[in-house]
Amino acid sequence: MGNDYYILEDGEQTGPYTFEELTDLAPDIHTRVMSPNADAWQDACDLPELYPYFEAQGIYLPTGDNLASFGWRLLAYIIDYVIYSILMQYTLVILASMGIAFKLGSINDLFKMPVMQVLQLQLIYSFVIIVYNSTCEASAMKGSVGKRIFKLVVVDVDGQSLSYINALLRSIGKALSIFFVYTGFISILFTEHRQAFHDYLAKTYVVKRD
Repeated sequence: MGNDYYILEDGEQTGPYTFEELTDLAPDIHTRVMSPNADAWQDACDLPELYPYFEAQGIYLPTGDNLASFGWRLLAYIIDYVIYSILMQYTLVILASMGIAFKLGSINDLFKMPVMQVLQLQLIYSFVIIVYNSTCEASAMKGSVGKRIFKLVVVDVDGQSLSYINALLRSIGKALSIFFVYTGFISILFTEHRQAFHDYLAKTYVVKRD
């Protein structure tokens, strides 16, 4: 590429820069750049040629082409469901050691339980989901173990990692979706940005890494 890139710093234009010189300057997503293919200033995150540069920095901008499909997210969820089940078993063992026991030998026992105990179990399960997902999504993994296996990451609108508060909000939304028979996941199939209810709630996106 030619010396056609310019940067706007504190209201002053600097440049010209080659593409390599531009990336050496380590622009952030909001750096104002004039590219050879545009006639107006743009945020660096709006330049497609900079996407690989940002990905190398761990920033996965939701561009539309890289949004995870329902199928990939379902595969990731199957892995996570197994992990939920294991964590739930450990949680129930810990509660039993504290004198809080549930007689749950098989799925049939669930239907024989009083409604209040079923609700208590659902709350415990929701707690497990919330702690697991919020911890994973706010970490360097940027997603659950299932998502990690299938090269998916959860990011905010700027393609960056979630804060713990944002990850917690998303995880609460996910637990609610599961509690209400997974209805919150249906929107992934027909919304423009393939967002589930919990994505809308926390303003997040699930992106597939190259």
